[in-house]
Amino acid sequence: MPRSRRDSATLIAVLSTAVGACACTGAALAQTGGVAAPQPVAPSVGATGYGQPGTRTVLAAPTALVGHTTYVRGTMPGAARRRVILQRRDARGVWRNERRGRVRSNERFLIRWHADLGGRLSLRVVIERRNRRAARPTNAPVALVNVYRPSRATLFGPGLYGNKTACGRVLTPFLHGVAHKNLKCGTLVAILHQGREVVVPVVDRGPYHAGYSWDLTQATADALAFTGAGAIGYVRVKSAP
Repeated sequence: MPRSRRDSATLIAVLSTAVGACACTGAALAQTGGVAAPQPVAPSVGATGYGQPGTRTVLAAPTALVGHTTYVRGTMPGAARRRVILQRRDARGVWRNERRGRVRSNERFLIRWHADLGGRLSLRVVIERRNRRAARPTNAPVALVNVYRPSRATLFGPGLYGNKTACGRVLTPFLHGVAHKNLKCGTLVAILHQGREVVVPVVDRGPYHAGYSWDLTQATADALAFTGAGAIGYVRVKSAP
């Protein structure tokens, strides 16, 4: 699928439990079980180029899977043939070294990074000093990457509509959410399938099929173009304060 079409398919569904959290009408909330329908988000910049010559840039695909290789590329003016370090910001806000690379003679760099940590990660590339330490950059550009953990999911809902879920929701064809055995009700989870993403809450318990860790409601499956059962990516999302 072309990059522009895949990015435009990125979707997000937001849990709206707080009063005034969205401008949805009562009828709309009744249809969706209290969760707003997915809304398109702006396309993310993918790693399809290196940026404008003479401008310091860093680009990465907006999504990646744990255990897979992703590519971080960009331009580093005035640093031809210099060694550079790919860094990741940890939960404490400290930049950790991940991989090293070298800027080409045309001032471009390409670093292959093996993603081994799930989450919404920040990456940057800085020049390596002679003592193999990273230089302290000023206003270094940052690439944001959602790294998903691979898993498997099934679909639930048909035949159960009208029943209450384990989290107290009425199951309807319009309810956006997932079922999980352990995560707390209301926990926001980003689900990735074939280049599409939705962020939905945990609304039920399950699945109870061997080899599967998630159940998707019909509305969530529709938003992801997911049918039956199969592979997905997932990552927990921190709620806004």
